[in-house]
Amino acid sequence: MDVGQSTATDLLGRAHAGTFRMEPGKGREVADIYIRFADFVADQIDEAKRLHALTGFGGFASAGELSKGFEGKAVEMTAALTSMRIAALRMAEAYLIAGGMVEAADDLNRRVINATANATGGDRRP
Repeated sequence: MDVGQSTATDLLGRAHAGTFRMEPGKGREVADIYIRFADFVADQIDEAKRLHALTGFGGFASAGELSKGFEGKAVEMTAALTSMRIAALRMAEAYLIAGGMVEAADDLNRRVINATANATGGDRRP
């Protein structure tokens, strides 16, 4: 499921190529919006992970199947949210590069790498 990764990748490529440019202050402003969104999504990822193991459905076989179905949807939701978070961080990185803030973009790129590595567990905010 592509929830913005292709757009982020394209924009990041344009920023690296120098065909997408912005004033440094404006690039930082837009990047900050994407970073805030990524942090908000990180909180939603935490909530979704709590739904990976549900209880309270009872002991019937049908209750177990229902529980597993909901847990599976929670895992899918976590994956989609994680992809959204990574795409948002990549967008922020693109805007920083477009604004000429390469060091800030490098720092953010480390967050992206850590977020990708931690997608299946671990810290949500590298």
